[in-house]
Amino acid sequence: MKLQVAMDLLTVEDALELASKVAEFVDIIELGTPLIKSAGLSAITAVKAAHPDKIVFADMKTMDAGELEADIAFTAGADLVSVLGSADDSTIAGAVKAAQAHNKGIVVDLIGVTDKVTRAQEARALGAKFVEFHAGLDEQSQPGYDLKGLLSAGEEARVPFSVAGGVNASTIKAVQSAGAEVAVAGGSIYGAQDPAAAAKELRAAII
Repeated sequence: MKLQVAMDLLTVEDALELASKVAEFVDIIELGTPLIKSAGLSAITAVKAAHPDKIVFADMKTMDAGELEADIAFTAGADLVSVLGSADDSTIAGAVKAAQAHNKGIVVDLIGVTDKVTRAQEARALGAKFVEFHAGLDEQSQPGYDLKGLLSAGEEARVPFSVAGGVNASTIKAVQSAGAEVAVAGGSIYGAQDPAAAAKELRAAII
C-alpha cells in the first residue's frame, strides 16, 4: 500500500517546506484543493520540480470541463488529477482522455456521493486509475463520524481505491486490511508537531 500526504496548506513555500520534511516517507505528494486555489497551478510545477521522483497528485476536484482542467494540471506537472464522482460521466471521460494523452492518471473522488460502491464501479469503468473513498474535513467534524463506513464501501466495490478521511497511526492498519492501494493522510501529518516523525510512523505501520 502506498502512502499519500495531503497538503492542505495555502502557500507554495509552506508546501515545499512540508514536502521536504516528509518526502522520504511517502509515495504520493498531494496538493490539496485549497493550495491550488490559493497558489495556482504554479504550485504543482514547483512541487514536481522539487520532487521529480514522487507521484504528484493535483486535487483539482473537477466538476466540469474535465478534459480541459485535467490537461492544464498535467501540463503543470501533475501525475494524478482528481475529478468528482458526482460529475457527469462525460466529465470523467474527458479527464481520462487527457490523462491518456499525457500517460498519466485520473482519480475519481467520491466525496459527497451517497452510493459510493456503485459510483466507484462506474468510475473505474470510465477509466479512472483508482477511486478515492473520501470523507471531507466538514464531514469528519460531525458527531459520530467513523472511518469504517469508507472501508466497508471500499471492500465491497472491488475496484482499486484509496481512503482519505481520518487516516492516522491508529487507523492505517485497518485501511490496509480493507484492501486500499493508497492511504491518504492529511492532518495527521501536516498538523503534527513533527510532520516527519508522523509520516515515518505511518510508513512503518504499512506492512
